[in-house]
Amino acid sequence: MPFANLIRASSERTQSRIVLALDLESEDHHALCEKCKVILKDIDEYVCAVKINRQLVLSLGLPTVSELVTYAHELSLPVIMDAKLNDVGHTNSSMMKSYIHAGFDAVIASPITGWKSGMDSVFESARKVDKGVILLAYMSNPGAEQFYSMIGSAADGQKPIFERFTQMAIEWRADGLVVGATHPEIIRRVRTLVGPSMGIYSPGVGTQGGDAKKALQAGSTYLILGRTIYASPSPRDSARELWESLK
Repeated sequence: MPFANLIRASSERTQSRIVLALDLESEDHHALCEKCKVILKDIDEYVCAVKINRQLVLSLGLPTVSELVTYAHELSLPVIMDAKLNDVGHTNSSMMKSYIHAGFDAVIASPITGWKSGMDSVFESARKVDKGVILLAYMSNPGAEQFYSMIGSAADGQKPIFERFTQMAIEWRADGLVVGATHPEIIRRVRTLVGPSMGIYSPGVGTQGGDAKKALQAGSTYLILGRTIYASPSPRDSARELWESLK
C-alpha cells in the first residue's frame, strides 16, 4: 500500500492526526529500548504513526531500532525515519536502502541537493518497494526563517526557498511535506500551492511553541509531537488529552 494511503488508513482507524516523535536519548541502551516500547504500547490508540530521528538510531543502532519499527508495526502504526537525507546520489541511495531494510515505511529528505544525482536515487529506491518520501519545506526552529524564507534566483521567479521546495515536492510526486507548526502562515501558503491532497506534517507543537489547532486550521494534515508526550510524567495521559483536544 502506498505510504500516503497507509498513514491515512491509520489516522482513520485511530481518529488521530498525531505522529509521535520517538526522539529519546540515553546512554543505557537496554533501558532506552524498553522505555520506547512501553511508550508505544501506552499511546498506540491515540496516534496514527511514529517518527524516529537520528539520535535514537545513534543511541541504539539501526538493528535495534529495526526491532522497534517491527514492534510499532505490530501495533498497526506506520513508521517514518526522520533522516533528512541531503547528500549526493550514491550516498542517499545507500542510506535509503538501509532504512528500507530496517522496515521504515517512509523517509524524510531535504530537497536541497536537487534531483539529478541527489534526490533521484531516494525516490527510485522508495518507489521500487512502495515506500514514502516526505520532503522538508520549512523547519520549526526560530532560526529557520534565515534560510527557508530566503528569496531565490530570478530564474525561479524570486520565490522564497520554501516555495521552490514545495514546487519540487509537486514535480517529484512526494508523499508529503514537513512545515513547522510554529509558522501557520507558511503552512497556509504551502497548502494553497499543493492543493488539498498532499500531506503536510507539522512538528513544533507544544515545547517549541506551535499551536496544534492553528496549524490544523492553516492546513496541516498531521502534527508531529515528541517531548510533549514522551517527556510527560504520564505519556498516555498526555497523548489522550491531546487526542481529545483535537477531536
